[in-house]
Amino acid sequence: MKLKPSISWSSGLMIHYPYLMMFKATLLTSLILTSLLATLIAGSEPKFPLQAIPESSKSQFLKRQAAPHVFVDPGYRIWGMAVIKWSDGKYHGYYARWPEKLGHNAWMTHCEIAHAVADKPEGPFTHVNTVLSSKHLEGWDVNNAHNPAICIADGKICLYYISNDLKKIYDKDPAKFYPDNQWFVKNRKALRNSQRIGVAIASSPEGPFERHPSPVVEPHGRFKNIAVNPAVTYQNGTFTMIMKGDDIRKDGWFRIQLVGHSSSPTGPFTFQPTPVYDRAQTEDAGIWYDQKDKTYYMACHVMGKRDLALFHSTDGNAWSMTAIPLFMKKQFRLGDGTIWNPARVERPFILTDDQGSPIMLYLAVADKNANGNIAVPFKK
Repeated sequence: MKLKPSISWSSGLMIHYPYLMMFKATLLTSLILTSLLATLIAGSEPKFPLQAIPESSKSQFLKRQAAPHVFVDPGYRIWGMAVIKWSDGKYHGYYARWPEKLGHNAWMTHCEIAHAVADKPEGPFTHVNTVLSSKHLEGWDVNNAHNPAICIADGKICLYYISNDLKKIYDKDPAKFYPDNQWFVKNRKALRNSQRIGVAIASSPEGPFERHPSPVVEPHGRFKNIAVNPAVTYQNGTFTMIMKGDDIRKDGWFRIQLVGHSSSPTGPFTFQPTPVYDRAQTEDAGIWYDQKDKTYYMACHVMGKRDLALFHSTDGNAWSMTAIPLFMKKQFRLGDGTIWNPARVERPFILTDDQGSPIMLYLAVADKNANGNIAVPFKK
């Protein structure tokens, strides 16, 4: 193979061009890890430190016992919960669930969004009803309802979710011939790339939620294949959304997050051409606006890392890592001082007070074949 001319660094090191490009790519994708490690070495506390949760939380979770700080739904796998405080003084959670017997992969095909209620932000939460079912034969969102995100705007509850637009990939009328599990397994890649973001709006927490007749976000511009995992906040008449898509500038699936804005809950959302972050694959944003700081914040899952990262923006358009980029380690400090390290900790949702100060963090957790949500209070 004929190599391009070598490049000399000031140190005298000689590197051939292809190897330099490989080194550069590796360096970029590891920047976030380097930054987080530097924080840990320095011993700096995250900007939004968390409290310990009761030492009983781990055993209650593994035994699938609902309790304060622990939300499980027997017979179902759960992945992510978004919470609002409504005018009734109660806390209403909207969570993704699917039958446990179908296994983890059924999140993409058999998921629905259910509603639970609690008197306190940490719970215990009690299941109330299903607000978006997994089948919606008359809409664009024929199959699946997953990854809920929520905000309150002008007295309305805006519930964002992702669904599969089967009508573009299924060769039959799904209202008459709904696909079976064999079809779902065989066409999983196409199914993945059919995912779009929708919104359903209600005037009360239990619904009914009226689904918008078309997706509010589809792949376009900087992102391709998918439009998924929305996080939305509403401030001063503007909806700010961070969502995930595949980077159109890269081959295959390389997941980036972009920020968009709209004056309407149903869009259209205008997205910034520059990703929130594209040096590593990220997903599952949790977004909020702190009125005291006059700053937007985003916590997100950095894929393949044991940390959640923290970003900020003063205008909601241009984003960067905070001075201390560690939002939290993917672990929980228990009341007896021990540390619980679950297999997976993802999908952060941040509940704030009326001024936008974080009060409770909700996380999707999987450990030892148990799925659920853990609520962790922020330090005051």
